[in-house]
Amino acid sequence: MNKSWFVVCLISTLFSCKEQKKIEHEIYDGPEVAMRNIDMLLTDSAVVKLRLVARTQLVLANQDRDFPNGIYLRFYNPFGLVTSTLVADKGYYFSEEDYYQAEGNVIMRSLFSGDELSTELLNWDPNEEQIYTDNFVTIKTEDEVLTGEGLEATQDFEEYTILKPSGTMSIMPAPTNPPPRE
Repeated sequence: MNKSWFVVCLISTLFSCKEQKKIEHEIYDGPEVAMRNIDMLLTDSAVVKLRLVARTQLVLANQDRDFPNGIYLRFYNPFGLVTSTLVADKGYYFSEEDYYQAEGNVIMRSLFSGDELSTELLNWDPNEEQIYTDNFVTIKTEDEVLTGEGLEATQDFEEYTILKPSGTMSIMPAPTNPPPRE
């Protein structure tokens, strides 16, 4: 009976130890790379298209990038001149879709016209060279302030369309032609 008692105790001890050895592993889902004081140029065929400046850049496993401490962009034309600037509290780059997003106190300026856009969220498609948003926008020009929801524009901010304009806008009368002389 001593041998059977010993076997029963041994088997129950083995099974109880096996159940206690389950160990859970935490999966790290944070950034794979963290960089500080970023100042990089994006080029296409040796032509500078964009300068990106950020205090911090976090690169995630899927190659998305997060700029949690703000982002500053300078857009260039093919002749190397700065056409517009953009500054925001935060920035993101979505690798798979290949577009950037600026968020929080977004200000974009055209250096040629002087027009200034402000919104809370703005997207930039580098392939189409377009900016867009569905959010509320305010555009200050030399003469007036335009407001509305949604915007599509060129990245130099020279041509833009407010999708749902609101507020008061100035409409210039069409020039009148004098009657022809006989």
